Amino acid sequence: MKIGAVFCIYNEPEYIDYAVRSVLPAVEKVFIVLGKAPYTAYNPKARDLSKADTQTEPIVDRLAGEYPDKIQVTKGIWDNELDERNTGLKMCLDAGMDYFWLVDGDEVYRADHIENIKRGIAEHPNHGTFIVKCDTFWRSFNYRIPAQENSWRPRRIFKLTKWRTLLGIPIFPHQLRFKGINDITSLGPIYEFPPEQAIFYHFSYARSSKAMDEKFVTFSHAHQILPDWVEKVWKPWPNNREMENIHPVDPPKFPKAHFVRPDDFPEILKKHPYYGLDLIP
Repeated sequence: MKIGAVFCIYNEPEYIDYAVRSVLPAVEKVFIVLGKAPYTAYNPKARDLSKADTQTEPIVDRLAGEYPDKIQVTKGIWDNELDERNTGLKMCLDAGMDYFWLVDGDEVYRADHIENIKRGIAEHPNHGTFIVKCDTFWRSFNYRIPAQENSWRPRRIFKLTKWRTLLGIPIFPHQLRFKGINDITSLGPIYEFPPEQAIFYHFSYARSSKAMDEKFVTFSHAHQILPDWVEKVWKPWPNNREMENIHPVDPPKFPKAHFVRPDDFPEILKKHPYYGLDLIP
């Protein structure tokens, strides 16, 4: 069972080292698809408004140098997530992987959860897609929207079935491709891991203020952020931490950020400079 972890990233210096190291021991290969510029499909002015990312590439190069037999890097410019992720899928297929594990540059896994995921994949060989939910962190390692309250059901692992079969005999090729940002044309039913077995830690909203300003301009939901959300929700939240319905696009998706001490973190995250801070500056 060869699993390839694929990172399609742009401007991820705060977490990419931790994200890669969290899955590295558990997979056959890590494929990093590094964008050298932000997408333009979601904000045509993104490349004019954003500042050049000079921090992520050195981290990626250092990781690849540290693990040359296990980490493969491709760099380029893509206009949308779909094209970048299809590039990562091709790398995974060309390397002969059996499963594609989609990991964003701000997603970190616990080792025991990874073992549960690998066991679950092995126990469901006919399933084509695996959902892993997440705890989404909010402006701090101390506040999160727990997986049980988060309506997002991320499709994260995909079986790379290259042939359609009849009675177990391959009859004609099946072309695998991303048909949506988080969905591949994998064959077979979907399996969802219960959150008590496996989640990932998602830090998309736990970045520095500077990084968040950049995110709001360049990420794939930039064109969907509600008017005045930054002024009415994001900025005043530190003074009203009981605020409800805080998602930038569909408010009820994030009912509330709960205070939870990060004692459950993997050891690698306890070394992060944000660990122990009340709020990320």
